[in-house]
Amino acid sequence: METSLNEWKSYDQFLSASSTQRYLKGCYQQLNTALTSDELSYRNCYSFIYYLTHGKRYFDLCKNSPLELQPVLLYYGMIQLIKCCLLTVDPFYPESTALLAHGVTTRKRKKQNYLFLQDEIKVQKNGLYPYFSKRLFQLDAHEGDKFQMQELLCHVPDMNDLFRQINGFSPLLQVAVSSCGSMSIPDKILDNLHMTDSRFTQFIKQQFTTSDVKYADSYFVMKTGENAGENPLIKKSLCGESFIPTAREGFIPLHEAMVHYLLLYNLSMICRYETEWWGDLFHTYSSNDFPFISRFLSISRVKVPLMLMDYLEGKRHSN
Repeated sequence: METSLNEWKSYDQFLSASSTQRYLKGCYQQLNTALTSDELSYRNCYSFIYYLTHGKRYFDLCKNSPLELQPVLLYYGMIQLIKCCLLTVDPFYPESTALLAHGVTTRKRKKQNYLFLQDEIKVQKNGLYPYFSKRLFQLDAHEGDKFQMQELLCHVPDMNDLFRQINGFSPLLQVAVSSCGSMSIPDKILDNLHMTDSRFTQFIKQQFTTSDVKYADSYFVMKTGENAGENPLIKKSLCGESFIPTAREGFIPLHEAMVHYLLLYNLSMICRYETEWWGDLFHTYSSNDFPFISRFLSISRVKVPLMLMDYLEGKRHSN
């Protein structure tokens, strides 16, 4: 996927120890710790820079690597960028070795007639996934939660057209989000959810914890507040368009960075340990797995740095 977006637009400012230390000091000033923000920022500035540059090298390598190798490069590149983001909220990261685990697991032996889209991933109690989900996005990842790969791909709006072309349905519906904090939802969503307009009004109020929803001229208009774009139920495409799920089970508060982490983890494990199946995938075209995996990897290569670099830039503005 080619895009005019510059996913590394904030990168160069962090290639200076003094600039990075000043940035981290701003992140740490509100923390209640025994060490001062000056001490903490001085101690962490080089770790921050090394995580960031290491992560970018993975993504740079990915651009010229065969598709078969990209899941490993993208997954480990994402991990480095996540560590960078965690240093902005936790100056002592990692405090324990438990945080160094992946935080998720997959079925070790793949069954006969295995299909990636039907595979599942399970959340563990400790590790990077539950930790960064809570610290970066204030979302709980519960031990034992399971996610199917197709279910996760439905949360990536840039996959929407491929779902429509191959499966005949769109898991997400485009909505209009205004700068003043209102969202307009076309009423054709009622057909997907099998709801009346009054039932949907109640449903959407519960999902977005708002009491202000009006229905007129084929649109539901809802007040969501100025931070509507940060709501994990609203998905943003690379083009900046906003979407919400078209199925009830899609209304799960997952930040898209969490979705990419889960998918890349599983793909990287398959790439490394299921080499026969992985090799066949690129030569037989016998299932729907290949087009979805190929499209997702091309999206993730651009979108993961974009989301996490935007997070770092957002920390600057919030301090």
